[in-house]
Amino acid sequence: MIEYRLNTLPDVMRMLLEEAEAFIGEEEFQGKTTYLIYSEDDITDILRELDITFESKNTEETNWQEKWKEYIQEDYLTEDIFFVFEKNKAFDDNRRTLYINPSLAFGTGAHPTTKIAAQLLSRCIKGKTMLDVGTGSGILSIAASMYGAEHVDAFDIDPLSHNNCIENIENNNCNNIYAWIGDIKDVNKTYDVVCANIISSVLLSIKDKINEISMEYVIYSGILDSEYDNIKEQLCNGYIEEERITINEWTGVRLKKC
Repeated sequence: MIEYRLNTLPDVMRMLLEEAEAFIGEEEFQGKTTYLIYSEDDITDILRELDITFESKNTEETNWQEKWKEYIQEDYLTEDIFFVFEKNKAFDDNRRTLYINPSLAFGTGAHPTTKIAAQLLSRCIKGKTMLDVGTGSGILSIAASMYGAEHVDAFDIDPLSHNNCIENIENNNCNNIYAWIGDIKDVNKTYDVVCANIISSVLLSIKDKINEISMEYVIYSGILDSEYDNIKEQLCNGYIEEERITINEWTGVRLKKC
């Protein structure tokens, strides 16, 4: 992991970083903003190409494992599920809490694409089976379980995210989730709902396989709102667009099989 410190962050760079699931934080000092970027990939060439001044260092010199807690605040994932970073945290109102202890790159619930996917699945998942494609921290699988899913299978290609996912599943006492390491090509069964919160280029590359294994609903998130119209026909072929949610510049859809 590499830490980058920038004095400016153009929108185009922010979108590239968000698509790559890099961590973006901000520090304020005497009215001046410094942007902190934590990335597993070397983005030096991109920063230089965009003429962005920066400093960088290996995160072994920083406590990056805890750094995200300074910037990411607990918040509502859906209308009634509130994600927290402390075990057994309780509130006076009736909100349900979902405890997450995320690794840096695997999902906290704060990103708009995660909230979009969670809201879309909340209205169709009760009593259904679901496959969570590229589960990361497992937050969407846990939300599905909390909304009454019959069973959830979740996978990711990254062994580190798998360990984090298992930890979060156990911490939320979700006994109906099975998480494994692998690729979508390894899936040989069907599901009522398939949920994929991944960048659009990956969604397009796996849509045919998703169509094969989804029996009723597909939920796609991770799509830039500006590009949705260009890829809508490819994603929605054989489905009806039942609901679309847009937060900031991101959009997601729940599709129902025709």
